Amino acid sequence: MELSQIFSLIFARNQSGIEASYDGFEHADSVLQLPGRSNCMNWVLGHIAVYRDAMLAAIGQNTYMSSGDSIMYGYGSQPIYEDSSCLDVGRLIKVLDGGYGVLNEWLEHNHLDFTMITPGELYVRKGDTIGEHLAHLLAHEAIHVGELNALRELALVRLGKGWK
Repeated sequence: MELSQIFSLIFARNQSGIEASYDGFEHADSVLQLPGRSNCMNWVLGHIAVYRDAMLAAIGQNTYMSSGDSIMYGYGSQPIYEDSSCLDVGRLIKVLDGGYGVLNEWLEHNHLDFTMITPGELYVRKGDTIGEHLAHLLAHEAIHVGELNALRELALVRLGKGWK
């Protein structure tokens, strides 16, 4: 199996986890906060979208998030609460689906390139190749996809469909 096929498989599993997390929820459900300084579902989805944009930029494709969106959801950004300014979860879902479609199509038709990426691309670590960059970002994405299950359970409790 080619490395690009392995990345495509991991990416598809991440996308499946993302889609399962928000299925049937409204925007208000996406901004529910667990105790402490944890991230809400809206922030996690937006954060994944920002890093998908970094993957798109690395392969020379158009990105979806504006610079303001990237500041709102990027590394070190502030938590999003129910009264915070944020993107509607429906928009985030469209961005994630669009980025997934482009990236998955690219992975299906291209061998991963291990040439260096130009510093200045979104979230590129110095000395990364395209393959290393995508590997790092896919692992980062998978970590955040894992956060979504607890946030889904929180929303289900709010809707009266979860733990009692």
